[in-house]
Amino acid sequence: MMIANAKIVLLVSFFHVICGSYDISERILFPNLPNAAPRSENKVCREESQTYIANLNNMTLWAHQIWDATSKSTSGVLKGSVFHFGSWDECLSTEGPFRTQYCFATMVASIPDEQTPKDYLSLNFNPMSNVLKKIYKTGDVSKQTRNAVNIGWCVPASCTHMDLEQSLNQYLEKVDHPFHDHNVTYSANVNQNTCQRKNEIEIIDSVDIGFCILTAVLILMVLIGTIYDVKTLKEFDEKEKHKTGLLHNIVLSFSARKSFIELPRADENNSSLKVLYGIRTFAIMMIIMDHRFGTYISGPMENFDYIEKEYRSVSAWFIFHGDLFVDTFFILSGILVAYGLLNQFNKKYVHPAFIILIRYVRLTPLYAFVVFFWSSMFAHIGSGPFWRFVVPAEVADCRKNWWANLLYISNYVDDDHMCMTHSWYLPCDFHYFIIAIFVIMLINKNKKLGFGLLSGLLLLSIVIPFLLTVIHLRPALLHFYPVFLVAPKVDTDFQLTYTKSHARASSYFTGMFLGYFYYKYKDTDFKLSKFKSHAITLVSIFLLFLGMSSGAVFYNPYHEYNVIEAAAYASLHRCAWSLGSVGLILAASNGHATAIYNFLSWSPFIPLSKLVYGAYLTHMLFQLRGVAIATSPRHFTYFDTISMGLGDIVLAFATGFLLFIMIENPFRKIIRIILFPQRVVTKEQDVTSINADVSRRDTTTTTSL
Repeated sequence: MMIANAKIVLLVSFFHVICGSYDISERILFPNLPNAAPRSENKVCREESQTYIANLNNMTLWAHQIWDATSKSTSGVLKGSVFHFGSWDECLSTEGPFRTQYCFATMVASIPDEQTPKDYLSLNFNPMSNVLKKIYKTGDVSKQTRNAVNIGWCVPASCTHMDLEQSLNQYLEKVDHPFHDHNVTYSANVNQNTCQRKNEIEIIDSVDIGFCILTAVLILMVLIGTIYDVKTLKEFDEKEKHKTGLLHNIVLSFSARKSFIELPRADENNSSLKVLYGIRTFAIMMIIMDHRFGTYISGPMENFDYIEKEYRSVSAWFIFHGDLFVDTFFILSGILVAYGLLNQFNKKYVHPAFIILIRYVRLTPLYAFVVFFWSSMFAHIGSGPFWRFVVPAEVADCRKNWWANLLYISNYVDDDHMCMTHSWYLPCDFHYFIIAIFVIMLINKNKKLGFGLLSGLLLLSIVIPFLLTVIHLRPALLHFYPVFLVAPKVDTDFQLTYTKSHARASSYFTGMFLGYFYYKYKDTDFKLSKFKSHAITLVSIFLLFLGMSSGAVFYNPYHEYNVIEAAAYASLHRCAWSLGSVGLILAASNGHATAIYNFLSWSPFIPLSKLVYGAYLTHMLFQLRGVAIATSPRHFTYFDTISMGLGDIVLAFATGFLLFIMIENPFRKIIRIILFPQRVVTKEQDVTSINADVSRRDTTTTTSL
């Protein structure tokens, strides 16, 4: 036994000589965090920190739980993992002589310029080069910054974030680390928003209570309306009598039975428009999936180096340019607005202000309800290390700027604090709708002048992005890089061109031309020849592919910036996508692309398309919550991300269904009752026919959402 032990000692000594010291601190890229703040100027913080250290040395359980909950050292930094959590739950559940808190300490390494990589755009590093070249902060925005890490720190709750920051910086000035000889220095900051204390909960205030009361009232109305509907239906069967009172009709509007029956009902006015059901449903699914990729990447990633490679791969043209599916919605809106308004003005003149009012009261109830939720209960549906970093800011923005959303000006007013980032689409669509009313009125009176105006607007919508790109020297498209994904509201390109109505209109106006075509040939048997149909299909697919895939060129960091090239792409790629979409819709609805028509007009798309508005408004809720409750870095794979995206789609449509039953359909019926009282009856068969007629005449049906 003694001989064996001697051999082990000799073996260890041998490796000690060959490999050097065993002190791990000599190898780490960032120093370990200190044990709390024992030299803090805050007396209570200092004393509790010293008590913690003393009990840690005495092997006391509660002290070791605090130490165990703190992230010991960084790992995976070279692969782009910059969040190191420790154990958030263990920290907050520790029972000791004082309360604990969990904070993120951000540690930044200042690396001298002599460590600048030879080619800072490259993802490939010489394995024999100095490691500091890998973590040197370069100007390549497509990469994860590796010179700054966020480390989970469990400390006494009496220490303020300033106490911790001051103590940590004093510690970093004196701590011994392996890069002293390379003139590397460290600094730190502790964000107050990342600190969470034990037993700390969000306070329920009057806004939260108001939302709960409103929700309870709406649920109660649905229950009353459904019970009353079932009872009234039996009376009709027995007595064949019906009532026509206003209260009677409003109560019936909340019937879940009626809403469920109406959900799969299609508008039979124009069979060519059936393809729009499938397009609308498919587009929102792709948008939800694209947002899942974005939110997933914005959170803590274990292998961000893989994402960096994907930015430059062939998949970049699809994954990181999926924003074009938003333009599909603008196209659909343009089609339906032009078609609906031309039908309306052909029958009877309606004042533009009245049309705008109808559109407003149709869209706003559900929108207001979701904004109300975002301003209130959103803060109470989860918890985690990221929660206070992500959710409170969203809630605060909605409480501050909810009125801008409900006035549909949120993409212009205080847009760096926009409530619900993804809601920028609605003000754009609303602005285009107002313009479209006057364009269609002119087309109805003077087709030549009307189409001249529409063509001029389309040309102007193409020129504006070109000029904005040239004047401000901006890139060709919005890059979904880390700096954008973490803080999209303050991104320059997001504010300048992506969310502004004057910069996104080309798709909408393109759709209006197709809307006129549907109106002109609605009562005819017009059909494209096989040759034209197949030719248009092929050209359209090429344009769709071109519009999306060409964006990969501008994700290549080695591609030399040319302002004219960037401006041309910024102004034309959405046009290519729009023309391709319009051509494909035309070939499917009035041509021989029967396979596409049969798929897009598939009956299950009808009810799903009616849930799109609710799914659009709520899907980001699940995705932001997923980021905010993360307790460890995630490993990115396409399969897992797509799986989560599919889950988001199911949750979004399920939520959309509940909102359709509770708010969307009831309030649309109430609007019809109030605005078209002479057309309201309550016999089942009469209601069906009258509602179908009102739907065709009511220009509020022209929204793509």
